[in-house]
Amino acid sequence: MDGIFVISFLSMLIGSFLMDRKVLRRAKKGNKITYGLTIGIILLFLTMKYFHMSIPMPAYFFVQKVSPWLIRVLGI
Repeated sequence: MDGIFVISFLSMLIGSFLMDRKVLRRAKKGNKITYGLTIGIILLFLTMKYFHMSIPMPAYFFVQKVSPWLIRVLGI
């Protein structure tokens, strides 16, 4: 993911937030929290990618940690 993609995705995210502001004012508290957490996670991942930090992915954890352990336990 290069810088142009990160900047364009961030601008679309901000545009989406600006368009959803009126709807979010009337939304329930749970919806607001979910929306805020989603925005926060997306911003965190974009920041990590921009600074060339690896993003932890669940598939990597299972392939590197769980799968070898399971093979040893089962004796395959």
